[in-house]
Amino acid sequence: MEQRFAAPEVRPLPQTGWRGIAIGTAAAFIMVVDGTAANTINAGLPYLEGRSAATPDEASWILTAFNSAYYSTILFSPWLYARFGRKPLLMTGLLGFAAMSLLLVAARPLDLVVVLRFLQGLCLGCIFVPAAALLFTSLPLRLLPLAPPLFAAIVLGSATMGSFIGGYLSESYGGAAVYVPGAIATLACAILLYRAAPSVDKPQPELRPDITGLVFALVCFGALQYLANEGERRNWFDDGTVTVALGLLVVAACAFVIWELYFTQTPLINLRLLAQKRNLAVGAVMNLILGVVGYSVLNFVVYLETITSATATLAGAMILLRLTTYIVGIVVAFALVRQHILSVRAVIVIAALGSALAFLSFAANMTPTAEAGNFIVISLLFGLFFSALNQPVPAIVLGTLGLNDLAAGLSLYKLSAPIGLSIGTGVFQTLLDHRAASHGADLAGFVTPANVPIAQYLSGGGSVGSLASLVSGQAQTLAFDDVMRAFAVCVLLAIPLIFVADTRPAPAK
Repeated sequence: MEQRFAAPEVRPLPQTGWRGIAIGTAAAFIMVVDGTAANTINAGLPYLEGRSAATPDEASWILTAFNSAYYSTILFSPWLYARFGRKPLLMTGLLGFAAMSLLLVAARPLDLVVVLRFLQGLCLGCIFVPAAALLFTSLPLRLLPLAPPLFAAIVLGSATMGSFIGGYLSESYGGAAVYVPGAIATLACAILLYRAAPSVDKPQPELRPDITGLVFALVCFGALQYLANEGERRNWFDDGTVTVALGLLVVAACAFVIWELYFTQTPLINLRLLAQKRNLAVGAVMNLILGVVGYSVLNFVVYLETITSATATLAGAMILLRLTTYIVGIVVAFALVRQHILSVRAVIVIAALGSALAFLSFAANMTPTAEAGNFIVISLLFGLFFSALNQPVPAIVLGTLGLNDLAAGLSLYKLSAPIGLSIGTGVFQTLLDHRAASHGADLAGFVTPANVPIAQYLSGGGSVGSLASLVSGQAQTLAFDDVMRAFAVCVLLAIPLIFVADTRPAPAK
């Protein structure tokens, strides 16, 4: 059966003057909104729970509804791009996201919030790919080599802002405030693009939607997010809903791949690109690993809030602090490769080793008496190495994609990181809880009156309750230590991957 893949018309149209500035600013801010959306809501989730009078289990649907729609629409966005054109798609997505965000400011009932979050995810998922394509094709030719590092800086930098924005707004103004910045930013971007972005695409109204594939994707990503949010909370397979979710994930994922490859004439996404473009497959897997490692941000925030008693704003500020060295790391990695001082593979190897050492340093300094300030230098060093690890990956991927494959390739590459984050959430949250229980059991064997320090503590006026709290805190701290060491191992997986990629410079055209 001959398949027809949606191929949006993408062609370079460099822009200069105020129009170029407006387009570049709008495209960059769209990607910032995309990168901050998830962490902003995660940081404000406890306040949103109270606002809707929801339990933690019920409030997790605020995340699940959004992410299932968001992930699926990222895959669907190349088809939407081809069917309706870049500018109409961007305007619809931006205005839709702004409208849903403003409605969420006023919404209180949980059912309504979940529905609006689903619609918000649909809107946000359809704008990243056309915004990135707009940025790449609008840059003047002399600035085109800067596109990959600029892309990496925006994507990585925006991921650091969400926790701070969500923590500060929810603590200062309440849970509903977390929706306001996204609404303002997307409205401003819509105005800029309406005035500045050219309407050069030719919509393809003959394209037919792959509704079956979209349904499979929604079920697949909804189940994946449910497992990430609820798996450990419900003790995994002790709860029947988790078993059902895992079954749905396996069936829907397999059905989606088989359907897209063999049974539909109009696929949702061109999965064959992963086999045809080696660097796209390598980049997607590496991005997935970096997404898994990205859970370290939330792990560190939780450590700061639970062990050092930092506020959500302070914990977010600690993550935001990395932004300075993120920029430095990206610039340094770009310059080293651009000036032929080091190869791409050498930069990846050094950056992965440096990131692993930073994780081990985090682990070594995680103690029950540590303060947030103890991690400033380590966090900055981590930002330097981790950004250098991220910087070459977009160039490796984008350098081998032709304009006809750019939208589909960006979609697959973009989606790999949030999938990795979902996997990292489930795996490392489970590891954290199990290691805390294991360390607690080990420590309990030493906490007896026969142990001289324990006897002295109790005889000196210490209570059994305070002693139990100390033991629990120590066990939790040791668990955070273990998880950081696991992240160190995980980030090293990037090293063998880079030797599979083709890192030769793209031939001049």
